[in-house]
Amino acid sequence: MAIEWIVAYLALGGVVWFVAWLLGIGGGGIMVPILTALFAAQGVQGEHLVHLALGTPMAAIVITAISSLRTHNQHQAVLWPVVLRITPAILIGTFAATWLATLLPTRALAIFFSCFMAYVSLQMVLNIKPKAQRQLPGVAYRWRG
Repeated sequence: MAIEWIVAYLALGGVVWFVAWLLGIGGGGIMVPILTALFAAQGVQGEHLVHLALGTPMAAIVITAISSLRTHNQHQAVLWPVVLRITPAILIGTFAATWLATLLPTRALAIFFSCFMAYVSLQMVLNIKPKAQRQLPGVAYRWRG
């Protein structure tokens, strides 16, 4: 890989880190469109372009989530019984969504991502937040073990 591509990916990582630190937003919304452009410029085939651009941040999320879990656990801020109850549903949902994404053509996946980002952006602009609660969601929203 040429040095300019390495510099481009490192710069993207730096920008994502800075924006996430500054604004507290996830980096996937920034990474996916830029990775799509970088991959296209490198000659990645169109049928795999968006899938790779979505999968790359997802892989990074695994590392970030483990790091976050460790830090929260050190502060005794993890409710392990809750984690153990919701983990199977999270894994099933992740595998199902991944499988579904493999079935979608690149254009449909790109449209879905764009619509999702528009929805998230609208929520941010309108400052729509779920009401804070001290209770866990009902059984329809969590795995029953």
